[in-house]
Amino acid sequence: MTKKMSEGIPWFLPQLGDRERENLIAVVDSNYINDGEWTRRLEAQISDYIGTRYCVAVTSGTTALTLALMGLGVGQGDEVIIPDLTYVATANAARLAGATVKLVDIEPEHFTIDPDAVLSVISQRTRAVIAVDVNGRGCDYVRLERICADHGLKLVCDSAEAFGSKLNDRFLGSYGDAAIYSFSPNKTVTAGQGGAVVTDDEDLYHRLRELKDQGRREGGTGGDDLHPVIGFNFKLTNLHAAVALAQLDRMPDRLEHFLERDAWYQQSLVGTPGLQFPPMSRSGEVRQWTDILCERRTEVIDALEQEKIGARAFWLPIHRQQPYQASDDDFPNATEISSRGLWLASNFMITRKQVEEVGAVIRQVLNG
Repeated sequence: MTKKMSEGIPWFLPQLGDRERENLIAVVDSNYINDGEWTRRLEAQISDYIGTRYCVAVTSGTTALTLALMGLGVGQGDEVIIPDLTYVATANAARLAGATVKLVDIEPEHFTIDPDAVLSVISQRTRAVIAVDVNGRGCDYVRLERICADHGLKLVCDSAEAFGSKLNDRFLGSYGDAAIYSFSPNKTVTAGQGGAVVTDDEDLYHRLRELKDQGRREGGTGGDDLHPVIGFNFKLTNLHAAVALAQLDRMPDRLEHFLERDAWYQQSLVGTPGLQFPPMSRSGEVRQWTDILCERRTEVIDALEQEKIGARAFWLPIHRQQPYQASDDDFPNATEISSRGLWLASNFMITRKQVEEVGAVIRQVLNG
């Protein structure tokens, strides 16, 4: 049900209903709520959808990144190259794996990691690159895969915001040595929390199984099981999987709605001074949220909030977070894009009329 205008226009929020409720009741009735049959079904459906051989579901997107790195052999003493414009979880995942983070700038058109910047910082300690598909925009994987192959590096794709988006007729998440998705509440598919690693590498698949379940490739009794290698507990429960499976059924409609939403915003805001839409023309690309670059961003946000309209400023660059502090001079693109970027109200239920309401507020500020 669409929220009334008097209730405001949420930036984003999950959409749950009868399918999720029915699945959850089925799991509860089965009396097996741990990682099990429903989780395997979720993994199989994701693999089939993306076109990868394997999928391993885990507790979060951050966990998925950490386990992907660990499974590929990244650890203490290694260095991982990461774009400066991303959610802090990308950097934290590398740290959790025991590696050191090496930040590089982004390219200013699609906000993704700059391959030239990657080349400039590769050292003897560099073990992997994490490429982030920001808001469903694919990285330059032709160059990144070549760079990683030439230098013996692993390529992990953070596709947390790109489930269902494509680049060159391939789903984002099907590039690199491994990729991850997030099922947090502000994603196209949510489980409340959760994540997944997808890969075509059989050895990595088996290692991921071990890492998520106390060293076991298959579930055990919790009693006299063998645990031949070190692992942990990052299992995704049947309860979470049941919610995500219901969400998968809605994917086609949601992706179509996202494209319509972006077109409505472009029509509403075309010609507005001090406002720029990042490119939206690549075939198959679907943005998680409608984003703009705008001047006077704080004024725009304040005006939207007065009308009970949600919006969210882009992340701060990683180098401005205290654990990763560095000079703005080393990251001019990330610093500039971060200061102007704004995600507009993009929830599943937003209507064309509501988009026009959002546009009217923005135009009033920027035309003033």
